[in-house]
Amino acid sequence: MIKFPLSWHRRLRLALAHRISLPFHRLFNRFPDSEAGHARAEVTRITCHHTPLAGRRAVQISDLHLDRYHARHDSVLRTIAGLKPDWIFVTGDLLNVSDGLPHLFQFLAGLRSLAPVFLTLGNHDHYSGVPVDQFTALADRHKLHLLVNQTMFVPTEGGELGIVGLDDPSLHRADLTCIPPRTKGRFTVLLAHAPNVLDHLDHRHAVDLILCGHSHGGQWRPPLIPPSWLPYGCRGRVHGHYRQNRHRLYVNRGLGWSLLPLRWSCPPEILAIDWSADAPSDHENAG
Repeated sequence: MIKFPLSWHRRLRLALAHRISLPFHRLFNRFPDSEAGHARAEVTRITCHHTPLAGRRAVQISDLHLDRYHARHDSVLRTIAGLKPDWIFVTGDLLNVSDGLPHLFQFLAGLRSLAPVFLTLGNHDHYSGVPVDQFTALADRHKLHLLVNQTMFVPTEGGELGIVGLDDPSLHRADLTCIPPRTKGRFTVLLAHAPNVLDHLDHRHAVDLILCGHSHGGQWRPPLIPPSWLPYGCRGRVHGHYRQNRHRLYVNRGLGWSLLPLRWSCPPEILAIDWSADAPSDHENAG
């Protein structure tokens, strides 16, 4: 697991925060028209360099918080379908309450019809009351790959894609020993819910790209004012690229909301990752 255990008082505060948010989620999920700033997800594109994966594409989404299926989820599926991904990554906070399971898996089944889907769990998933074993059983039934401190390898011509799925770092449940050693021809993507995973990786960890969520991009972004709300586990990482110890992290703004169904100057995000055979440059394309 992550080196330092989560203190009991921090664990208590996180559990209480989730409990306090539940009435808001139950209320506003009954009134989808109350959502503001969620109507259209913005597509962000980044490029990675690895010849065996050249021409392939993955899509990452995060923070679904999907307790009720709304029309905007169909719009997300249409947008992802238009991107024609080879793989889809979902980095945690799938739902808030166990009542959301049918709605969540309706959406995940829609994703699976487009491409293989790889999932990790977030803090709200652990507090939802749904046991990990039930998540795993439902994922298996729907032919989804739920990775809880596990790694899968996808062979490609001349190499392979390694996909590491860590349990939630913000709850200190991530076990870094599942990260495989570096191997010629392999590109390793690490999926984890919270960005604080970056602080626990060092030069020994053979990871080429880390994909996280958790921050919601701040969710409320008034002009000229720094984000006023970031959950524990972000360590100040709000959105976009971060680098540390030669590791590259991308923090996704996510699709859902927490506490209030409002996004202000912070639209939902779908990340498209394209692989190129070109030699890496000093600045990765993050257009």
